Amino acid sequence: SGSKAAHRLPLRGSEIEAFARAVASAVGVSAAGSATVPAAAQRWMGPLVKDLQAARGRSLVMAGERQPPAVHALAHAMNAALGNVGTTVSYTATAEIRPADQRAGLQELVGEMNTGTVSLLVILGGNPVYSAPADLKFGEAMQKVALRVHLGLYHDETAAQCHWHIPETHFLETWSDVRGHDGTVSIVQPLIAPLYGGRSVHEVMSALSEGGIRSSYDVVRSFWMSNGNGPTAAATAQPGTSGATATSAFDQNWRKWLHDGVVPDTAFPPKNVAVQAGLPAATAAPSGGELEVLFRPDPTVYDGRFANNAWLQELPKSLTKLTWDNAALIAPQTADRLMLVSGDLVELKQGNATVTIPVWLAPGHAPDTLTLHLGYGRTRAGRAANEIGFNVNPLRTMAAQDMGRVQLAKTGDSYELACTQDHWSLEG
Repeated sequence: SGSKAAHRLPLRGSEIEAFARAVASAVGVSAAGSATVPAAAQRWMGPLVKDLQAARGRSLVMAGERQPPAVHALAHAMNAALGNVGTTVSYTATAEIRPADQRAGLQELVGEMNTGTVSLLVILGGNPVYSAPADLKFGEAMQKVALRVHLGLYHDETAAQCHWHIPETHFLETWSDVRGHDGTVSIVQPLIAPLYGGRSVHEVMSALSEGGIRSSYDVVRSFWMSNGNGPTAAATAQPGTSGATATSAFDQNWRKWLHDGVVPDTAFPPKNVAVQAGLPAATAAPSGGELEVLFRPDPTVYDGRFANNAWLQELPKSLTKLTWDNAALIAPQTADRLMLVSGDLVELKQGNATVTIPVWLAPGHAPDTLTLHLGYGRTRAGRAANEIGFNVNPLRTMAAQDMGRVQLAKTGDSYELACTQDHWSLEG
C-alpha cells in the first residue's frame, strides 16, 4: 500500500501512535490528547488534516493490522469524528466464534505444561516449537506433557517432538466451511481426494469427541442441518410436517449452497457502535541508542509454513527482489550512518538472544529501524527449505512479537544475497 500511495511518510514504529494522536486531535477527537511528533511529520500533517476535513464522509482512516490497540482506537475515533461511519466505514459482528486473546492463551498453556497439569496435548496445525515467542520456551515446556499429538501437513519442528504425528489433509482435499469478511458463509468443497490418506481437523476432533469418528462431509453437513443458523432454519420441521419432509427441504438448500458457492442471508447485519469518550493513555516512546525492529511475515513463505515450496523461494520479493533468503531491511541513511552496505553480516542482540543476518538497503524504509521477515532458518521444513535463510524468531518475545529493539554490531563478514534486480540498477 505504501508503494502505491500518492503521499507516504515513513515513521518508526514507536512514532506511529504519537502521530495518530496528533492527527486525531487536529480533526476533532478531543480525547486524543497532545503528542509530540518529528518535524518532518509536523510539515506532512498539515495538508493531511486539511484533506481529511475537506473529504468528511468520503475519507477513510485505517490502522495497520499489527498496530497496538491504542492506534486502532484512534483510527475508529477519527472515522467517527470525520463522519465516515455509515458511508465508508461499517461495523459488524466478528467472524471469530469465541473471540479471545490468543497470545495470553498460549502463555497460559505453557504455564500449565510447566506445572505438569497437561496430560494430553493435541496440536491442530501450526508449528509453535519454531514460531512461538522465544521466551515461552514452548519446546521445553511440551516435554513435560505425557502424551503429545500433532496434526500437520509436514513432519516439522513441532511434530518431531510429539509422540504421534497425524498427516493432515490439505484444505483443498477436505470439506469444511468458512465465513467471509462480512460474515457470508461458504461451504468448502474438496477438489481432489486426499493424496496421502490424511485427516482433517474436523475428523480428528470428531474422533476425540463422544460422537466418534465421522468424515468431514458428515461433520459439516450435520452441523448445518441441525444448527439452525440463518437459512438452515428452513430445514427445521414445522408443526405437522414429518422428519422426511424437513430433510428433503434441507437437501434442496444444501445442493443450492454447493452450486452457488455461498449460503444466502448469512452476512452479518451492520451494528451501531460509538467510540467511548476515553481513549488509552499515551504510550511513552522508548529511548536509547538501540535500533527498532519490526517482525513481519515474509512476502512469499509467510511465517515459514510455505518455506518448502521452491517456486515461492524462487519468486522475487515484491519490493526487494530478493530470492531464497531473508535479510534485515534498513534505510540507506541509517546504513550510511552505521557504515553498512547490502550483504554485510551483522549481529542483532536482544537480552541473551543473538541472531546473525545480512542487511539489505531498502529505499523508503523508516530510519533507525530494521524489518525482519519470519519464516526462514527452518530445520525440518523439507529439502528445499532446510537451513535456508536466517531464523529471527529468537529475538521475538511475548512483549515484542511485532516490534522490539535490538543492539546491532558489525561482524566484518559479508553474505551473498540473490537479487533479480537491485533498486538502483540501470545497466549501461
